[in-house]
Amino acid sequence: MSDGPFPHRLLLIAAIFYTPMLAGLFFLRAPGLLRVDDWTRLAFGLTVACGGSAGVVALSRWSSRHTGWGMRLHEEFRTVLGTLTSREILLLSLLSAFGEEILFRGVLHPRLGLWPTALLFGFFHFPYRRWLLPWTGFALVLGVSMGLLTDWFGSLWPALLLHFMVNYFNLHDLARPHADNSTDRA
Repeated sequence: MSDGPFPHRLLLIAAIFYTPMLAGLFFLRAPGLLRVDDWTRLAFGLTVACGGSAGVVALSRWSSRHTGWGMRLHEEFRTVLGTLTSREILLLSLLSAFGEEILFRGVLHPRLGLWPTALLFGFFHFPYRRWLLPWTGFALVLGVSMGLLTDWFGSLWPALLLHFMVNYFNLHDLARPHADNSTDRA
């Protein structure tokens, strides 16, 4: 169970926020959104997504321990998100991956192309504090990467998996107690 009502409110806000994005699946009829034509190609795409997400998570963890902006970003997210349970992390990761990928790679990418969609994805991750701008750049690079995955493998599934895994493992990292004060939290 979460400490206090905040994480539950966060999940409610996420559900309200991502539901219209998921509606794009039905109302805007994204072309071939979740269809699989070639299972071998999809399997290779999912393997690439797993490797890519491992690299992104490793880079995220390295930057949160070795760069000033990464450490500040990590602390900012810890403050904003509060205490999350494993179940809440799973739900947030699923909602954000499906909602954002259906909107950006499923609906907008076929209509606008790779770069405009990646720029919108980066802008969507625009921080409310100037010193968090590297996060926007990171999101832009991931937007290009997930767009390329979608183009190369002809399916949204690899981008969905990469997005889900990055969020899932990074949120779990945020939820872990600090090493320097883990005895205080135990």
